[in-house]
Amino acid sequence: MKIFLLIILTYLSVNLSLAQKTKPIRMSDFMGANTNVASYDQDYLEDLSKCVKWIREYHNWAHYESTNDYFKWDDFTQDQKGNNWPHHTKFIEKCNELGVNVLIDVLDLPEWIGKEDHIPNSSGDGSKATDYLERIEFVSQLVARYGSQKIDSSFLKTADKLSGLNYITYYEDDNEPDYWWWETKWPAEHYAKYCNAVHDGTGVQTNSKHPLLGIKTVDPNAKHVLAGLAKKDTVYLQKILDSSNGKVPFDVVNIHMYCTDDTNGYSPENEKYGFEKKLTPLLNWRDRTIPGMPFWMTEFGWDTYIDQNKQHSCTYIDFEQQANYLLRSYFILLKMGFEKAFMYMASDHNSHDTIKYASSGYFFDNRLAQKRKPSFYYQVLAQNILGSSIFKKVISFAEISGTNENYCFEFENSNKSEKIYVLWTRETNSSNDTGATSAYQLDLGFKPTSAYSVLPKDKHENGEKIDADINGKTINLKLTETPQFLIIYH
Repeated sequence: MKIFLLIILTYLSVNLSLAQKTKPIRMSDFMGANTNVASYDQDYLEDLSKCVKWIREYHNWAHYESTNDYFKWDDFTQDQKGNNWPHHTKFIEKCNELGVNVLIDVLDLPEWIGKEDHIPNSSGDGSKATDYLERIEFVSQLVARYGSQKIDSSFLKTADKLSGLNYITYYEDDNEPDYWWWETKWPAEHYAKYCNAVHDGTGVQTNSKHPLLGIKTVDPNAKHVLAGLAKKDTVYLQKILDSSNGKVPFDVVNIHMYCTDDTNGYSPENEKYGFEKKLTPLLNWRDRTIPGMPFWMTEFGWDTYIDQNKQHSCTYIDFEQQANYLLRSYFILLKMGFEKAFMYMASDHNSHDTIKYASSGYFFDNRLAQKRKPSFYYQVLAQNILGSSIFKKVISFAEISGTNENYCFEFENSNKSEKIYVLWTRETNSSNDTGATSAYQLDLGFKPTSAYSVLPKDKHENGEKIDADINGKTINLKLTETPQFLIIYH
């Protein structure tokens, strides 16, 4: 009996400790989207700011240093062809004005590097930190411009010599270094050299040609986000750590995952291809190996285009399911322990292309004037209702109800008299939405003064309001596959 009590007390102590260490997550800080300033994103930024307050901005090295040591983030420096596009600083200033936080992800190579593969080494074979000097310098000059620290102008290579603008805190050093679909491969042991060097200058030395090297060296307040990983296993991650001499050379790990079997798209809860099935081992590894390390999901999503011959990408689902799945994904990833999640991608690259990722946006492409999909309206409603709220707990998660399973999440605003619940159902073991509905009783434990539900609705940013069926301390609800927002006052 004493041993049993000791086990119980130890369990409670550990879980209380974990609970105390878990910081509150505000939903406006959790929900994000991928963008690319060079893809007309400035044309719909105000609309996007209604959806999310975080963006991951694909930052193409070649756009901003098309010639060595010739940086053009400002809005007047021209490239060799006389272009000053894409006016990056104006874009970032507009984000700041709209309350949109930015994670910058640097990727790809300019032609002057003199190579065509995707490894950003400018010399050698990529096995030494010094092989990456030019990329490290680019990232460091970027941090100097948008970070929190004023830098001696003699160290700056921009024409306007601006530094310490204090617009950006998070910088991602590359994208999917663990790719398997290209040659040449980037071994984790080599990426680790780059990762350590871009983190804080480990293995490289500043000089007159490269006066700024290392994210943390330039701005101690900056956060270094590990390049988003395409694979869901831990092999590449573990090799990075094993090659870093006991150091953890990043502040955030981020993962990409699409719910697909490489032929069709599936729901985010799917028992075989959903987030929990694929990512739980990775999160368990995190808890054992680098406990407390923030994990972000920086790419997930579904395409919406199918052609007249029924051809589509491997992540295809219809418009309504895309709207449902994107919303439900945020809550599933929140429950799993991710700290941020960014859907891919805010606007379609090509709304009439069956290639993967071409039609996965909240908006159609610029040829269709960025018209809004149903997912836009669903997400705006989520931001309006939940943006300032704090995630409190999961009430129900895959709770069996006949052939269905029910989901219920609780949130709280600073107004303690208001609680918000997000609820939906799905058919257990279904590949995609089937039109499932489920009766659900939510026992509040108190008698509310009032309650109503808001249902997302296409073409309506404020959704559809429905008075709740209150029975004492219980709310009687009809759940569908579309998440509904239940607002309770007490």
